[in-house]
Amino acid sequence: MTGDTPLFPMDGQSFKALFDTYVHRVHDYIAFLCKSDHIAEEVTQEVFIILWRKRDDLHEINHLDQYIFRIARNLAMKLLKRAASDAQLAAHIYKGSLKRSDEVVEAINCRNVQDLVAKALQKLPPQPRKIYLLSRHANLNFDEIASATGLSRHTVKNHLQKALIFIREHLVKNGYQPLLAAVITSLLP
Repeated sequence: MTGDTPLFPMDGQSFKALFDTYVHRVHDYIAFLCKSDHIAEEVTQEVFIILWRKRDDLHEINHLDQYIFRIARNLAMKLLKRAASDAQLAAHIYKGSLKRSDEVVEAINCRNVQDLVAKALQKLPPQPRKIYLLSRHANLNFDEIASATGLSRHTVKNHLQKALIFIREHLVKNGYQPLLAAVITSLLP
């Protein structure tokens, strides 16, 4: 079977041949993109569920190879975006790929991470930095920060989000994997 000539009709045996041809390649591709075997396993499984559901239409696909890898990439990016905005999901995904879950705590407490966060804070514009410090160091909630600064709750939330994104991007620029940077940022004190 080549990447451009699926077997038809797509019965169970033909689908198994398709699966056997692509499963390792898809897994390796996702693991390369996400730097996580845990995510690669989940996304690979989801790719083949989608392909099974669309098996009757696969004969219409001209470049099956490209189609499969586009599905894989889109699913991986969707999961990473969701993880970046959902601290619980990010922590769950990352813990699933760790041998020891206390490595997250060790990473946060690592002097290098603390130094990188401090450098990122220095580079932040004054308002997002102030909001971040009030939130994380003074332990104020959005309403308390809004009251203390005279800003709206929505503006406070936006500034904090900008600060966290900036810190996460700073960690990534300095060698941390995007998912680990998202977990670290979401758990910062």
